[in-house]
Amino acid sequence: MGLPLLILRFVATPILGIAIFAGLLLTLVGNNIVDKLLNAEFYTDTIAEQNTYNRIYDDVLLDQKAKDKVQELLGDVKVVSPEDIVGLVRGLLPPEYLQSQVEGAIQRAVAYFNEDSDTLELYLEMGPAIDKIKPTLLDYVDRRIDGIPEADPGPAECNPETVKSVRDGYQEVFRGLAGGRVPASLPSIKVIAEPCRVLIFDSAFPALFADDTLDSRITQALGNSTDDIRAAFVAGDTHGVLKAAARPLSEPLVDDVVAKIRERLDEGDRLNLIRVLAETNSDFTEEQIRVEVADAKELIVQYRALGGTLAGLMLYGGAILLAVLHLPKLSAAMRWPGIFLLVSGGLIFIVGKILESKVVDWLITGVDQITANAPGIPGPAINLISDLVLSFGQQLTQGFAAPAFTVLIVGALLFAASIVLSIVKPFIPGLS
Repeated sequence: MGLPLLILRFVATPILGIAIFAGLLLTLVGNNIVDKLLNAEFYTDTIAEQNTYNRIYDDVLLDQKAKDKVQELLGDVKVVSPEDIVGLVRGLLPPEYLQSQVEGAIQRAVAYFNEDSDTLELYLEMGPAIDKIKPTLLDYVDRRIDGIPEADPGPAECNPETVKSVRDGYQEVFRGLAGGRVPASLPSIKVIAEPCRVLIFDSAFPALFADDTLDSRITQALGNSTDDIRAAFVAGDTHGVLKAAARPLSEPLVDDVVAKIRERLDEGDRLNLIRVLAETNSDFTEEQIRVEVADAKELIVQYRALGGTLAGLMLYGGAILLAVLHLPKLSAAMRWPGIFLLVSGGLIFIVGKILESKVVDWLITGVDQITANAPGIPGPAINLISDLVLSFGQQLTQGFAAPAFTVLIVGALLFAASIVLSIVKPFIPGLS
C-alpha cells in the first residue's frame, strides 16, 4: 500500500464520516419536519384530536374576556345576555362550519408552500354567518320578549293618569329597545278596557312614533308598522305590542353591527387572516408579511430541490465511498462505514431523545412568554393554544429517535461483522 493511498484515507475518512452524519441529519429533518410541515393532515388531524372546535364554545367563549369581546363586536346591541352569547355564536358559526373554514385555510397555505398555487390566500368565508346575523338576532329578541314579565298596571280606570302612565311606560320601553336594551318588565294593558286602549293608542302613540330623539330609520320603520302595533295594543296583547315594534326598533342597530363587521371583510365577505395578523402586530404590514412568507417558501423550495438528493448522496454515497476507499481489505471496508453509521445514528438518537423530553418544557416557556405580552387573551384560549403547540412540537420531534436507532443498529452490525471477519480471516484462505 503506497503512501498516497494512506494519506488519502487519512484525509478522506473523517470527511466522508462527516458527510454520512450530515446526510443522515438532513434526511431525518426532511422526512420528519419538512414533510410534516408541508402536509395539511398534520395540522388538521392535530387540531381535531385536541377537540379544538368544540373547546372554542365549551371553554374559550365561556370566559368573561371572550364574552366581552363578542359584546364589543355587537356594539350597541345589548339585548344579548351574557348567558346566551355562546349559543348565538355557535348558531352563527357551528363547529362543523368553523372546522371546514380552518381546514380550507390550512390546505390553501400548504398548497402555496408546495408550489401548487402562486398566491398565498388565507381567509375565512364569513358570508353565510353574516347573512344569518340579522334574522338570528331578531328572532332572539322575540324570544327574549316572551320571557319579560308584565308589570302591575295599577288601577284600570280610563283617566288622564292611566293614559299618561301607559304612554310613559311604553316610551321608556321603546326607547330602551331602540338603544339595544331589553326592558326588565312591560306595562301591562290586559286589564284596561278595549275602548280605553283605543283612546290611549290614538292619543299617545303617534307622538312616540314621531319622536325626534330616535334614529330616523326607527321612526320611519315604526310608522310603517303602526297598524300591526295598534292591532296588538287594541287586542290587549302586551307582549305582542313589543314584538310588533321590536323589529323596526332593533333593525337599524343590527344593520349597524353587520356593517361594522363587514368593514373588516373583503368584497366577498372573506376575513383576510394575513391582514388580521398585520393589524395585531405593529411591526409588520400585510405586504411585509407576504414578502417574509414568500422568502420562506423559496427556502423550502430550494431545500426540497437539493436537500433530498444531497442528503441521499451524502448518506449512502458517503458510506459506499468510505467502503471503497478501504478496499481491498473487506473487514476495513465494513468497519469504517459501520463506525460512522454507529456514531451518527447514536448521536442523533441521543439528540432526538433529549428533544422528546425537553421540547415540552421549551414550548411551555415559549407559549408563556408570548401570552405574557398579550394579557387580553382569555385563560381557556391560552390553554387551548398550549395544547396545540405542545402536540405539534411533540409530533415533530418523535420521528428522530426511531430512524436514528435503526441506523445505529446497521452501523453496529457492520462493525461487528468487520470484527468477525478479522477473527476468521486467518482460517479462510483468500479472504482479505
